[in-house]
Amino acid sequence: MADYFRARGLAVPPELDRHWYTDWRRLITVSTALVVLGIGFQLTDFDPRHLQFDYAPKILAQLARPDVSVCGPQNEYETWLDGACGLMVVTIFLGIVATLIAVVIALPLSFLAARNLMTGHPVTAAIYTLVRFVFTVMRSIDVLIVVILAAVIFGIGTAAGIMALAFHNVGVIGKLYSEAIEGIETGPIEAITATGANRLQVIWTAVVPQLVNPFISFTIYRLDTNVRLAPILGYVGGGGIGVMLFQNIQLLNYRATSFIILLIIATVAVMDFLSAQVRKRLA
Repeated sequence: MADYFRARGLAVPPELDRHWYTDWRRLITVSTALVVLGIGFQLTDFDPRHLQFDYAPKILAQLARPDVSVCGPQNEYETWLDGACGLMVVTIFLGIVATLIAVVIALPLSFLAARNLMTGHPVTAAIYTLVRFVFTVMRSIDVLIVVILAAVIFGIGTAAGIMALAFHNVGVIGKLYSEAIEGIETGPIEAITATGANRLQVIWTAVVPQLVNPFISFTIYRLDTNVRLAPILGYVGGGGIGVMLFQNIQLLNYRATSFIILLIIATVAVMDFLSAQVRKRLA
């Protein structure tokens, strides 16, 4: 690029007239990146030479031949719900129930966490700050940590998974709802307030109608996210198809693992498509 300017008798910009070996800033950046990378390899004890590449083709060969038989019961003592397909249905409803519980709790609290509705009085301002803080704490704790604690309290199974997802989503949904409330138009609120309506009447007639579509969109988005997250909870005792998935991985039954993974992918793809269609119609 510098030759282009020189051939036309033009002044070469300074940033183009530098060579990589004379640009000290670039050399420092590259050197720092290499040092950080080297320290990372040392601290994590990562050595590509220790990777078992000779074993990978065997695993991939088994994953390429999914075992469809795990879709149903494996013995006479199991029902259809004990198979992979039945557990996938259970996992979907795990996400649905957890989302509904979170919505029921977060919906009223979100109005208390909206700045435009709770300012103007010391008591309401204190309530706003408290509810916002609770939402922050609840969504900051990773759901996998919550499900481990829930498994201790409620026992290993879907109950722990539901409570963990619901707990985490109260914070997430509450924040989304409250921000939607803060983004509403103030004109209808001022008009209803001018008529002498109380705070509850203002919310019901001027706020709620503006929030129906955003609330539905956020809820569907979280439902989709929860269904995608639910299989992972089985690894730490959250129930659902995740339990069967990690059991087959530990037993080195990769053909069954392949079918379960494909089943999860198909379910998530369908959920993504349906939720996108609903949100598209609400937009």
